[in-house]
Amino acid sequence: MSGRAFQVLQQMLKMRKDRSVAKSKMVKAELDRVSSFNAQIESYANEYESQWMNTAQKGDTVLHLQTQASFGQKLRATAASQVPEIQNLQAQTKEAMTKAQQDAERLKTFESFMANRQRLKQKALDQQDEKTLEDVLQARHRSS
Repeated sequence: MSGRAFQVLQQMLKMRKDRSVAKSKMVKAELDRVSSFNAQIESYANEYESQWMNTAQKGDTVLHLQTQASFGQKLRATAASQVPEIQNLQAQTKEAMTKAQQDAERLKTFESFMANRQRLKQKALDQQDEKTLEDVLQARHRSS
């Protein structure tokens, strides 16, 4: 395979790695956003439950208590409905990060192969130069 083909292959591997790293970052950011929003909803639900308990202890109207309890329950239901989405995003994040790691490892392996190939090529050139120099010295020795 020509050196140019190896360069093209290396560029393709770099682009693939960059895309998979970018995708893993994007999915992770979405997971963080949804998880944060869900935690915020849970926090609001806790606040409403606390307010409901305080209002109940003060002896507020039944309608007001029912309204607060209903709103707290709806917040909890909303948070619970997001759990499958969060789990899905967690799985996508794990998958994307695994792919990014695999692509990075492929690139690293390929670059190691290329460096080894270059070392072998340089060693062969050095040996060829050494042999040529020996041939020149032997030719001079014979002619003297």
